[in-house]
Amino acid sequence: MLKNSKEMCAESLKKMLEKKALDHITVKDIVEDCNISRQAFYYHFKDIYDLVEWILLEEVSTALANNRNIDTWQQGYCHVLMWMRDNKILIINTYRSNGHEYLETFMYNILFDVIYPVVEEQANGMSVRNKHKKFIAHFYSLAIVAMGLDWVRTGMKEDPEEIVEQVAALVKGDFKKALNKYAKQPDCIDTNAPG
Repeated sequence: MLKNSKEMCAESLKKMLEKKALDHITVKDIVEDCNISRQAFYYHFKDIYDLVEWILLEEVSTALANNRNIDTWQQGYCHVLMWMRDNKILIINTYRSNGHEYLETFMYNILFDVIYPVVEEQANGMSVRNKHKKFIAHFYSLAIVAMGLDWVRTGMKEDPEEIVEQVAALVKGDFKKALNKYAKQPDCIDTNAPG
């Protein structure tokens, strides 16, 4: 099967990361390795960090499929950590580069997309404003991202299953507790208020 130029660029970048840091890889290095034009690269990506983001989103989205409810969100989180561990060089080089915010943003967006549906599911039958549900998902996403980044910073030594188990133990029942704190009394509901 022929690879498209996006996939070729991704493979090239991963291969180069085996030998040098992300900050020392240029678009020129990638296009020469792939034997494509700079135009072809810039048709798909605005810079190397955009390529990194594409790799992260493309490869992790499959790991998260069907893991967005109260019973499976931990599996989704575990799949993300295992993928990160399997791509340790890419992740650590990205974390240690000038583009480390891409990794943080990527992790946050992925986790928020997993956690928010869980919060929504747990809020079923409760009268909680959307802004409060989003805040709960935001809070827990940030906390879990911080744990993941610390894991990356310290060399990804812990087993992903163990990390997920510990996180799950801490948050078990917390989504429901937080939602209950925001739940409105039926006689206080403002039906005209947004979100």
